[in-house]
Amino acid sequence: MPSDRSRWAAGLAVAAAVAGTAAVMYALGVLPEPWTRGYISEGGVASSPRDGVYRAGILALAASLALLGLAVRRLVPFVYAMLVTASVFGAGSAAVSCTPGCPLPPYEPSTPADLVHAGASVVAVGLAVLAMAVVALISLQPVLRAVARAFAAVTLPLALLLVVGLLAIGRGLFTSVLERVALVPLVVWVVVTGVLLCRPVPRQVTAGAESAARVVGARSRSAAG
Repeated sequence: MPSDRSRWAAGLAVAAAVAGTAAVMYALGVLPEPWTRGYISEGGVASSPRDGVYRAGILALAASLALLGLAVRRLVPFVYAMLVTASVFGAGSAAVSCTPGCPLPPYEPSTPADLVHAGASVVAVGLAVLAMAVVALISLQPVLRAVARAFAAVTLPLALLLVVGLLAIGRGLFTSVLERVALVPLVVWVVVTGVLLCRPVPRQVTAGAESAARVVGARSRSAAG
């Protein structure tokens, strides 16, 4: 059962995910290209009018992963480490901006900053998706497992298709749109999972758990006697 501290962490994860998404969308809205073109990371290049807003949004999204990890720490401890590590790499992608156009190999010459930014972003998203898959398999709460399974069924194929698109096509409308579409279910999963973890434990469930604990304790004392 989630503790009060876990519920607070879950609530903050929801707030950070919503605020971070809003900030990134706001930053992308002033780019010269249509919103559906170009990589999302282009919102953080030095020449962008709202690069600071973009980086703040990415930091908020990274924080939402760490907070969600804290919220599920007791339920699925392994996921805690994965989400916190994803958060660290997400913060790294915010700290190191790519150059204009965010060129990536093998189709465009890239700078070290481009490679560091892209690598940190890929690791952050990849670990977050993997954490989702782990929750789908081993979560002790059926509702969390069911939600993770539903979102993983959508996110995993999109993520794989995006990797193929980046390697086979490179920069273009296909990868631009797919990048945005692939990230939506991941962010929504963070929000939905956080909301579920914020729910107070039903009184009858708490009472039932306490009664079961008393019964187990009484049996243990009887056996010891």
